[in-house]
Amino acid sequence: MAADTTSFRYSTGQVATSEAAKEFAWEDPVPVNRFWDSFEYCTARNFLGNFSDHELEQAPINPESSDDHRSKLQLLLRLLREKLARQEASVSPPQSLYETNHNQWYALWQGIYEMEQRLDLPEAEQTVRMLAARKPDPNNIVPQHMLADYLVNHGKHKEAEDAEWPVLAWMEARPKLGRESPQAINARRILVQALWGQGPSRRVEAQALVTELTGIVEGMGDGKFKVYQEEERKLNQELLAKLGK
Repeated sequence: MAADTTSFRYSTGQVATSEAAKEFAWEDPVPVNRFWDSFEYCTARNFLGNFSDHELEQAPINPESSDDHRSKLQLLLRLLREKLARQEASVSPPQSLYETNHNQWYALWQGIYEMEQRLDLPEAEQTVRMLAARKPDPNNIVPQHMLADYLVNHGKHKEAEDAEWPVLAWMEARPKLGRESPQAINARRILVQALWGQGPSRRVEAQALVTELTGIVEGMGDGKFKVYQEEERKLNQELLAKLGK
């Protein structure tokens, strides 16, 4: 049997092996090929995590596909919806996947939401609000984080702010995350946009958060999240450009 020469990338954008990235539970390998290279890491990860290697081998995904990106997104959305329908039909009573295997229910719906929002479908807001409302585990703050991100990108800045402050507090209090984690840094970026978008009266607060963000990212070089420092610097620059600063 020939050796597997497939290359992979992680959220840092690094190809092949990234031993530092593999140390973090949220990192999963994304194949490097023409199909998957057109997707942002989080989009690919939210799809791939829902399928076994065997299922992916059987899926109608051409690694060298030259289809336009929207067609690829529509394909992934269809495959996720089909799998959710199969899983809902397979449980007893039918349509009880939320109760019988909430983790799978949630992961499939998270993947569906990711594709819906990338396609800018109107049902994306309904999906993410449903995920934020239906969470049996109060420690799962990811749906609320996703909701805040959606809201801030759709001009609902005050609601986004109210949703995201508790998320930031939770992330900073977790031993495996903390102030310098990419997740907490991203929460601060959402809050910067939420504050900035509310107009001049909130922009002093937004600027203070920008200053904090810069300091946090510049301090990552000596910490456990140093592998993410360059990516976070780039994202900070993109945030400033978005704000017109």
